[in-house]
Amino acid sequence: MTLTPETLPRHELVGLPVRVVDSPDRSQVGIAGRVVSETTNTLVIEVVSGTKRVPKGGRRFEFRLIDEAAARARSASDAAPAPSRRDRKGAGTASQPDSCGGTTGEDAAYVTVDGDILLSRPALRSENGVESQWR
Repeated sequence: MTLTPETLPRHELVGLPVRVVDSPDRSQVGIAGRVVSETTNTLVIEVVSGTKRVPKGGRRFEFRLIDEAAARARSASDAAPAPSRRDRKGAGTASQPDSCGGTTGEDAAYVTVDGDILLSRPALRSENGVESQWR
C-alpha cells in the first residue's frame, strides 16, 4: 500500500520527518525532527540536540510526506537547464493548500494527524488499520 495522506495512520512512522503542532505541554510545540522509534504511547523524535520522547495522546503531529513521483521527475530534470525566471512564475517551495486538506511544497505534502489516532502498537495499527482522521 502506497503511503498517502489517507493511509498515513496505517503505515510505519519511523523515518518520517515530523513536527509537534499542538500539545497540552507548550514546551513540546515546535519539536521537529525525524521519527526514530515508536511505542504504543510515544514517538521518539531525533532532534539536533539528541532525541525527544513525545507522548502521542492529546498531541497533534505534522508529518512530511515526500511525493516520490515529483521527486523523481525533479531529479530527472536536474540534468536539463533550469527554467527562466518567467517560466517559473508561481513556482516555489512555499506550502500551499492541496485538494486533500494537507499542504504541498514542490515535492512534499504536510499532513496533520491527531496523536490519539496513533495510540496503539505500531504493528497492530499497520495490520488492522485505523479510521483516518488526518487534516
